[in-house]
Amino acid sequence: MTQSLKTMAKVITVFGATGAQGGPVANALLADPEFKVRIVTRSASSAKAKALQERGAEVVEGSFDDPFSLVRALQGAHGTFVMTQYFIERPDFYQLEIQQGKAVADAAQAAGVEHVVFSSLDAVQKTMGFPCLLYDSKAHVEEYMKTIGLPVTVVKYPLYYESYLSLRLVKKLEDDTYEIGYAIEGAAMHAVSVADMGFAVREIFKNRAEWLGRTVGFSGGKHTIQQHADILSKHLAPNVFKPTKMTVEEFSQLSCPGAKHYGDMFNYWRLGNPDHDGELTRQLYPRTRSLDQWVEDHKGALLNAINSM
Repeated sequence: MTQSLKTMAKVITVFGATGAQGGPVANALLADPEFKVRIVTRSASSAKAKALQERGAEVVEGSFDDPFSLVRALQGAHGTFVMTQYFIERPDFYQLEIQQGKAVADAAQAAGVEHVVFSSLDAVQKTMGFPCLLYDSKAHVEEYMKTIGLPVTVVKYPLYYESYLSLRLVKKLEDDTYEIGYAIEGAAMHAVSVADMGFAVREIFKNRAEWLGRTVGFSGGKHTIQQHADILSKHLAPNVFKPTKMTVEEFSQLSCPGAKHYGDMFNYWRLGNPDHDGELTRQLYPRTRSLDQWVEDHKGALLNAINSM
C-alpha cells in the first residue's frame, strides 16, 4: 500500500527549499503522502539538502542561470513552488531576478507543469508611481507567467516573524533597550510565520481547482512597530523593545547594502495598501499564528538571541 501511494504521489519541484520560504513548503509536502518532493539546489552536498534527502526528498542540482538544469528539475513534475531571489549587493539585481524568473517560467511551460505556485509581491511602480525594485521585479515575473499562460497561483509573503530570531534590524542601545529598525513611522504592517505558510502552500497544491488563477497575500496579523515592541517586551521581560524614530528618508541614506531599496519597501508599507489577507490565510491554514502566539512559542530562542548580542 505504501509503495502504491508513493507511485501515485504527485511530484512537486520546490525551488529555494534550503531557504526561508521553500524550506517550510518542502517540509509540509514531505509530511503528506499525496506528494513526492523534488528540491532544486546549487549544492546537493549542503547540510540542508542532505537533511531533506534523508526525509525522502529527491535532490536535483540546478540553477536559475542554467535553463537546461531547470527543464531537468521540472520534467515530470505535477507542480512547482517558485521563489526567485534578489542579490541586492549586485547593481543589476532587478534585471537579474526578472531574467531568472522568466527562465523558470519558460522551463515550467516546456515541461508541461500543471500547477505553478509563485511567490510574488505587489507592483509598486504601477500602483503607487514610485519604484520599489524588491517588489517590482517579482511583479514583473508574475505578469510574464500570466502572459505566457502558465497555470499559476500567486502567493505573497509579508514580513516574517522569524526575522526576529536572526535579530534582523534589531539593535541593542546604550541604555540596554532594544530598537526595532523598521522605519515605517507609525503605520501598521502585515507579518506572518513563514514556517506556518508551508502548510498553506501545501493546501493550495492539494486543491488546485479551487486556487488556480487566484492570489493569496499571506498575513498572520497587521500591527504597528510599537505593537510589535509591546508584544516582544511582554513576553521577553524585563527586556524592553521600542520602535526606531528613524524616518524612511534617514534609513534610505544609511551606508548598509541595499538601504535605499529597503527604504523604498518601508515607504510602500507606510503609504500603500499591500495585498495581504488574514482571513484568506486562515482559510488555507486555520492554525496560522498571531505574532503574540509566535513570540510565546519562541520565547526561549528569542531570549538566547538577544542575550548573545
